Amino acid sequence: MDIKYIITKINNNIICSQYTGDDCQSLNIADTGSLTGNIYIGRVENVVKNINSAFVEIENKIKCYYPLDSNKNSIYLNTKNNDKVNIGDKLLVQVVNDAHKTKPPTASCKIELTGKYVVLSSDVNGVAVSKKMKNSDICSEAAIMLKDILKASIKSINSDIGFNDRFTYGLIIRSNAVNATPTAIADEAVKLISEYNSLLKAAVYGKFYTLLKEHEPDYISEIVHFSSDNNIEIITDIKESYNMLSSCFADIPSVTVRFYEDSLLPLYKLYSVEKNLTQALSPKVWLKCGGYVIIEQTEAMSVIDVNSGKNIARSKKQSDKEKAALKVNLEAAKEIINQIRLRNLSGIIIIDFINMSDDNSTRQLMSYLRELAKKEHIQTNVVDITPLGLVEMTRKNNGKTLKELIG
Repeated sequence: MDIKYIITKINNNIICSQYTGDDCQSLNIADTGSLTGNIYIGRVENVVKNINSAFVEIENKIKCYYPLDSNKNSIYLNTKNNDKVNIGDKLLVQVVNDAHKTKPPTASCKIELTGKYVVLSSDVNGVAVSKKMKNSDICSEAAIMLKDILKASIKSINSDIGFNDRFTYGLIIRSNAVNATPTAIADEAVKLISEYNSLLKAAVYGKFYTLLKEHEPDYISEIVHFSSDNNIEIITDIKESYNMLSSCFADIPSVTVRFYEDSLLPLYKLYSVEKNLTQALSPKVWLKCGGYVIIEQTEAMSVIDVNSGKNIARSKKQSDKEKAALKVNLEAAKEIINQIRLRNLSGIIIIDFINMSDDNSTRQLMSYLRELAKKEHIQTNVVDITPLGLVEMTRKNNGKTLKELIG
């Protein structure tokens, strides 16, 4: 599939929009205040036993939620005589979720450094290969090359720092490596190993609340993810972004980067980025058939209402009214899935479609909605219809909504 990424600036916000053909598939705003992906030297400020969690301070007055159930292999940077998390412990942590509404950021002991072909992870032992690449001779050869290198590197870093086998990590060869050579994969892995070993040394000898590594923009990892199965053209009118992207994707043949410059027709006008952004922030979205959709975000859930608008059946026959309602509902279903993605809505989503008396029409609508939901990159589930005729949906949390990012 051919995908275009348009990266431009509107009102001091860097907007990244993804297009297939003329259709806008996603709208992301670079969150300059995001902590996700950052690696810190944190200090355990509190351990709350009744929720089996700790709170780790990573910066002045910024405390992260640290669930102990999912962080059983904490990376201690201080001398320990037990394996339990205690107040005052010096931990190596990576932020996995930003603060959301009343919830603080979430930190993890699973440290990851991501490359084009390889991921280094503190939560992996040895060299693993992506499920998609299990039968690849290239990846198998690279895994064999890296096995002894990894073992020697882990032994070396523990010896240098003076901890006996405290620090371990592994490698995952990604599906993006399908077009790479074993040497290219191994070279990138060696760079990641060197970077992580340097990071561990800095962490052991560093002070509390030190930012060891800052995350790269989210759109970089998104483009890397899609580049294995798609041809991607990145177009930007931001010189700094162009230089960074050109360097980052120089060795990936499926990705091309182009700098756009035209004072008469700005990039955001050429690809209607501003129009799509305005629509995605508006509660009302018109449909081609004349109907419209109202989308309201609340603290507990997102509520969507479908209205016939200008699409009114002139015939008095019930069958014609049913066809008109089904037509609006089917178009609305497609637009709703699109708007959920563009607005990055998550959690509980309730939809009030136009009432239909025919059960076959309802089944057709639900089948179509489920079919659309299955195609989504982020897990989206169509649950059921309530006795009141409301459709229940859920979508996995994927960070802040578009509305929250734009402020």
